[in-house]
This record gives sequence, C-alpha cells and structure tokens, in this order.
Amino acid sequence: MGSTRPDPIINFVKHRITEPARFPVREGLIQLNNGSYGCCPEVVGAAQTELRRRLEADPVHFFKNDLEFYSDDAREAIGKFINAPAQDLALIANGTVAVSTVLRNLDLQAGDEILITAHEYMATMNELDQLSKDTGAVIVKAPIPFPAVDPDQVVDSILGSVTSKTKLVLISHICSASALVLPVERIVYELRSKGIDVFLDGAHTPGQIPLDIEALNPTWYAASCHKWLATPKGTGFIYASKDRQVGFKPLALSCRVHELRDDRVPFLCDFDYMGTNDYTGNLVVPVAIGHMGSQLPGGWDALYKRNHDLVVEGAKLICDAIGITQEVPESMIGTMVGIPIPGEVKAGKIYDDALWDALYTEHNIQVPVWALPGIHPRVMRVSAQLYNTIEDFEKLAFSLRSLLV
Repeated sequence: MGSTRPDPIINFVKHRITEPARFPVREGLIQLNNGSYGCCPEVVGAAQTELRRRLEADPVHFFKNDLEFYSDDAREAIGKFINAPAQDLALIANGTVAVSTVLRNLDLQAGDEILITAHEYMATMNELDQLSKDTGAVIVKAPIPFPAVDPDQVVDSILGSVTSKTKLVLISHICSASALVLPVERIVYELRSKGIDVFLDGAHTPGQIPLDIEALNPTWYAASCHKWLATPKGTGFIYASKDRQVGFKPLALSCRVHELRDDRVPFLCDFDYMGTNDYTGNLVVPVAIGHMGSQLPGGWDALYKRNHDLVVEGAKLICDAIGITQEVPESMIGTMVGIPIPGEVKAGKIYDDALWDALYTEHNIQVPVWALPGIHPRVMRVSAQLYNTIEDFEKLAFSLRSLLV
C-alpha cells in the first residue's frame, strides 16, 4: 500500500531514552496499584503526542501510508522483547479486547468444554458466560487454593480437569485479582502434547516477569502493554500461532478487509487498521520498552528483580503488621502479590471495600481490596513499579495497624 517510510517514532525521543523515568503520579499519593492501569512516563507520553501531531497534520497519509510502518516497528519491538516472530503478532486495544477476539474466533459446538481456573479475570468470565449461551459450550473451572498454594497443585488441578471434551484451556499467566504467577510452562507443554489448544491471558505479564513465547509455545497469547510496559492506555497484542492465522479476524471489520494483497497477509492488514481510531498508544511501544529498559544498569532483568524484591519485602511488612504469615511461595510472585486481609469485603462509597476507601481518603494510599468469590473473602493486592520505594509499603503497613483494630 504505502511506499514512503516515516521516521521511526523512537528517533524523535532517542536523546531522552536513557533519562530517568518521570511518572505523573499525583504528589502525595502512594500508588501501590500499578496492576490495574499502569502509569505512563513522560518520555513515552511525549512520543505519543508527537505521533498525534503527525496524524493530525495529514490524517489521510497517516492512515493510508504511515500506520503500517509504525505498526511494523511496534511489532518488531514487541517480538524481540517477548521472543516471538513479529509477523505472528496483532496489535490490539487491550487485554480484554484481545481475549474476546480470540474467543470469538473459535469454532465451538454444544458440549465442547473450555477449561479455566477460578482465578480468571471477571471480563473473561463475562465473555465466557455469553459465549456459552451463544454456542452451548460448557465452562469448567479447575480449583486453585489461595494463599496456601504451590505450583504442583496448580498443574495437577488443571491437568486433572481435562476431559475428552476439552476444546480449549484458557488460563491467566498471572492472575489478576490474586496476583498468582501460574506455572504455565509445564501446563502448556503437557496440554499441547495432548493436542489441546492453550490460550494464555498475559494481561499482567509483559514488563512484570520475563516472557518467552517461543519457549512457551501457546496456541494464542493475549496481553496488555499499559500495565508493566508503561505504555499509554489502550495498548496490547495477540500472538497467534502460524497455523491459526488464516481466517482469524478482529471483532470489527474495516472497509479494507476485502482488499487482499500480495505483499501483506490479512492477519496483519486486518488488525493494523480497524477503522478511524487513535492507534498511537501501541505505536510508541518501542519507546516504552527502550525507556523502561534503560532505567537500571542491568536493563529489564534488573528492573524485574528490583520490583520483585521490593514487593516481596513490602508484603512481609504488611503481613507482619496484620499478624499473618505470607503463604504464597516466592516462585509464584512477580511484581505484585495478593495478601489475605481479615474480615469480609464491606462495600465502600468509592471502591469495592470500605478499607480501600479509608486507605485512599484518610491516608492517601491507592491499593485495591476485593473479594475472590469462592476462594477468599478479602484480599489486598499490592504492586511495585519503578516509582515505588520501601517507604510506600512501610506507610501502608502503619496505616493498616490503625484501620484493622
């Protein structure tokens, strides 16, 4: 389609890539909930602003020529970061849309079973409920205990729930509400060796723990980038194995879907352009990966370790403050962790729980508290990102001593 390559957006901020990341967290707020929506540093925001300027300067040329090149740059950066072929990645608005897209591309018959765990994200549960009504597919839940759990229990529960009717196994790489990191390497290997398709929901994975798609070998992998990669909101991707890309379509079909090309497969064309939209968030992924990866001398590996060690230490402070023992094994903790809180959830006026309200309104601490239905009555999920320090966790622990008396 296009022949004039625009200047890669990372070149616009290359002189700023290694400068210290500045996050626009409100002054005085202790933000311990990076896991919900993330936080985009200034350098990445500046790159997006420039891309928006380029778009508005000539929207026709941007959408008909430039968008493909920028999308290829983004896929190339993501592919190198997660060890996946760039041509097997489709850019998408977020993890929720990604999950819905994969599920709506399945060929399901009445009685087919989709195996999940009881820790799946509520948006996924809602989508599955609708899919079950539409197709007659049956949703099967493998139980996973919390907080006293170990990787072997998870593997045994999931594999033990597989039947001859299992059409798909859909599990979170990192569970949203409980924050458990599941042993997906073992699970995927066992399931794929049995010929069962595996769809991993990695909404929390990129930027929180190392990710190697080639080694994992899932059928599909869906992820958000706005959380731990620190991209703008509305960013994510779908990995689809090569044998599942033909006929794989986005939820919305644009005016170009019928225009088949010799130089570009529909899998890329259809997802690159889904109508007039602001695609700039995904297009600055190369900037976010470069910027966040330059913050510590050891690059991304050092950032993973720094945030992991911080949340483990912070969780211990919190557990000591409320008089419990941390039962989640460290091998199942990334850079956020779920902590059981005494009592049951009592709805707040602002958030899910009155304790969440009180921490925010009285102590200026943003940290979620919610119920895990059928798993645990009350859980606090704490996150650690580059802008956090151990003092943030100390203040939370101190506040909990007074609020939980």
